[in-house]
This record gives sequence, C-alpha cells and structure tokens, in this order.
Amino acid sequence: MRDLIRLTRPLNLLIVALTMVVMRYGVIGGLCKREFLRDFLPSSWTFNGVTYSPEFGFQLSTVLFILLIISTVLLMAGGNVINDYFDTRIDRVNKPTDVLVGRTVKRRVAMAGHWVLSGLGVLIGVIVAFASHQGWLALIPVFAAGALWFYSTNLKQSLFLGNGLVATLSALVVLQIGLYDVRMLEFAFAAIPSFDLRVLWWWIIGYTLFAFISTLLRELQKDMADVRGDAAAGCRTVPIAWGMQASRRLVAFWAILIIVAVGLLADRVFTEIASRAYLYVLVIAPILASCILTWNARTRDQHNRAGNVMKLAMVFAVAFGAVYPWLIA
Repeated sequence: MRDLIRLTRPLNLLIVALTMVVMRYGVIGGLCKREFLRDFLPSSWTFNGVTYSPEFGFQLSTVLFILLIISTVLLMAGGNVINDYFDTRIDRVNKPTDVLVGRTVKRRVAMAGHWVLSGLGVLIGVIVAFASHQGWLALIPVFAAGALWFYSTNLKQSLFLGNGLVATLSALVVLQIGLYDVRMLEFAFAAIPSFDLRVLWWWIIGYTLFAFISTLLRELQKDMADVRGDAAAGCRTVPIAWGMQASRRLVAFWAILIIVAVGLLADRVFTEIASRAYLYVLVIAPILASCILTWNARTRDQHNRAGNVMKLAMVFAVAFGAVYPWLIA
C-alpha cells in the first residue's frame, strides 16, 4: 500500500491542493477584502423594489470547494499511477532502483488503483459542477481523466503534444477556481449596475498563463533528464528530435519570457518594495538559476537539480498570491 501511495506522488498532489487553496483564499479572498476592489460596488442598490447592501463572500460553499480539491487530487493521483504503469520500460533505464510497478506493486493493482482514483475524481467533480448549478464544468474532470490516460498511452511519445497537454491540465487547476468562485460571484451580484470583477479575472488569467508556460519549461527539463530512457522506448521528445542544444535554447526562451513578464508586473503593477523584493528574489532569481543550471547540465542528476529549482520558483510564485495581501497591508 505504501508503494502504491508513492506512485501517486503525494508531494506533487499537496502542491496542487495548496495551489487551489491559495487561489481561493489568498487571491480571491484577499482581494475581495481590499478597499480597491470594493470600489466597484455601490454602498447599496435597489432591484425589483428591494434595497440590497453588497457583502462579498465565497459563493461556492466550503464543502463543495473541499470536494473540488479532492476531485482534482484524485484525478492527478490516478494520472500519476497510470503514467508510471506505462513508463516501466523508460524508468528501468532512467531510474532502475525507483521502479515500483511490476516489482513492489503488481501491474493489475496499479491499473485498478488508476481506475478507482480517476473514477472517483470524475464522479466527485461532476457532483460539484451540478451542485454549484454550473453543469458544464463537469467537462473539466471528464476531460482531465481522458487526457491523462491518452497522454500516458499515446501523447507522451509525441513531439510537443504531450508537454502541451500536461501544461494545459496544470493551467486548468488554476482556471477552474475562477470558473467556480469568480463566476458565481458575478452571478450573485449581476443585478448591480456596472458590477466589474476584472481585477480578480486578471489575477486568475495571469496565474493560468504562468502555470501553463512554467509547466512547459518544467516538462522540457524532465525530458532532458530522461532522454536516455525516452530514446530507448522510441519517444519523440524535443531533446530526442531536435537535440539537447536546441532544448537548452527553448528552456532559455521560456525562462526569459516568464522573467520578463514577472519583471514587468513588478515594475508596473506590484510597485510596493516588499512585493518587488519577493518577486525578484523568490521567483525571478530561482527561474534564472534554473535556466543557467539547465544550460550547463550534462548529467541526469544535474538536469534534475535544475528542474527542482524551477519547481521551487513555481511554489514561491503560487505562494505570492497568499502573502500579497499582507505585503500591502
């Protein structure tokens, strides 16, 4: 059982759950308490002869939000298990001592674990969508489950498509918080003239784009670390198809794109000294360090070290959403 749990990659799942918590309680909750967001609301308004006073609050209940986290974590866990199930041949080359499927975890147990985890994830996700009166959002868990299976069985061996799909799923983790909480907030206050929540949407969209691009970079770093095993399995990743030098240039391109974007935000939006210091020291500097490490890496351990630094930068970037209200208090 312990090794089956290891297949789900609990640390990554914890990061996913914390990301969702930060997006809801740090970004949306924090900004809703700020006076500049309340400027969008009148002190009161009249609708159908009844006078209302605006009070911001989460429209998605805490229970449904917890269920949404559970659904997302279960889907990711199921995807991690099935990925290791089909990656056994690759892992025997890249990390032979860490192979679990077929050794300490029977293949049929791993497959059954995937179906149970993914099935529960889809079921709970569908329940949350319809309970929140947004049934169309049930497409997200259904898409995620199918995409993770298709990635493990087909797209992982495809140039760009596999990485793009993983990046899309990472972006959806962030975007769905806006699709639930912000959209429901808009519905609840739709009767207010000129009601505007663009501030929240800019944050959600910004984090969604960051999640997409940073995941593309991180996946490319993983492909560079796993090039020997991927080549033995016939995969057509960027390092195999284009070479390691071209991969280094692509990593540098994605890193520079993120650094420039975060730098512009620090210069023009988050102008407080504490916010700028946080972004430059804890986000930009690690991304730059990861890029340099990748450029100089020649062994699998060196590539993994560069990837771990990038993952640390991603964690700090997410945490900024939680600490920002305190930085400007």
